Amino acid sequence: KDARNFTNSTLYRMPLNGESPSAIKTFGSPIDQFSFLEKNQHLNVLVRSDVSGDAMWHPEISSGDTVLMRIPLQRFSRRVDEITKSDFRKLPKVEGYAMQNRFVGDYLLYGSGNSWGYAQEKKRNPLYVYRYEKNPRTFTIDLEHSVDRIEALANDAVIVGTQKNDLYFTPIALETHSYRGPYRNASFIRQNASQGELRSHGFFYKPLGTRNGYLGLPVRGGSRPSYEHLTQDSASILFLKHQQLQFQPMGELYSHLKGRPDDGCQASCVDWYGNARPLFLKGRIFALLGYEIVEGQVQGNRLFEKRRVDYSKIIQKIKKR
Repeated sequence: KDARNFTNSTLYRMPLNGESPSAIKTFGSPIDQFSFLEKNQHLNVLVRSDVSGDAMWHPEISSGDTVLMRIPLQRFSRRVDEITKSDFRKLPKVEGYAMQNRFVGDYLLYGSGNSWGYAQEKKRNPLYVYRYEKNPRTFTIDLEHSVDRIEALANDAVIVGTQKNDLYFTPIALETHSYRGPYRNASFIRQNASQGELRSHGFFYKPLGTRNGYLGLPVRGGSRPSYEHLTQDSASILFLKHQQLQFQPMGELYSHLKGRPDDGCQASCVDWYGNARPLFLKGRIFALLGYEIVEGQVQGNRLFEKRRVDYSKIIQKIKKR
């Protein structure tokens, strides 16, 4: 498909050193904030031909042809030139509307997920890995699950997705000297589970060395629609340890509150901001779960609860004053 059949758009560059803004006329629309990467005097932007804009919920749906725009920064100007066909690199098109994408190292990773609905069973779930700088090439990695989240593990990656009622974590080796290029390692499967938080800040990774670290993600029961992260608190936060891209479960830190007080989103708000996330702070591990902060303690390769604070009671006392 010719690039001129894409949506007309303008891309602005706003310097923070006091210089004048510059721009370039482009085609297509980015998927989300992860579609941009400025590196080595180039701006890389993943775009699709059919995107409905940035209004509420609209970025969750996109379709059509997929290309990578790779623009030298010197092409931005005050007179606003137009992008050329040579600035586009056509990429494989994904099936479905819920596209996930992320730049990690020298690679662009993207694939199709389940969006905010129920998990769907698919026979083929391709993850596309495009090397965009040296010797550009697209690699296709077939997964056992959907592509609902793509996160960086330093210079490697992890793909989180569902198949039936189970939640998968699949490590992707990107820094490799293998002739076959990037490849997947064995998945860790948390049975009867789904993501408890779809927002990007629900995931955290703590590197401990080369291909060694902790990661955490809020989870809830399987067979639940993903849109429930807007209305239902996460049941727990799952922590994994990885060594050389081999995942091992450390344990989960659970919420003990069956119901949540309604403070009008003053202290905790699952709707707009999400209220569950793992925290790694000065060698300590915490789980924020609604109105509770739970600290974990690592013993061997396992994580156990050490203490918790329930600040819903504090809020109730303040209200009574």
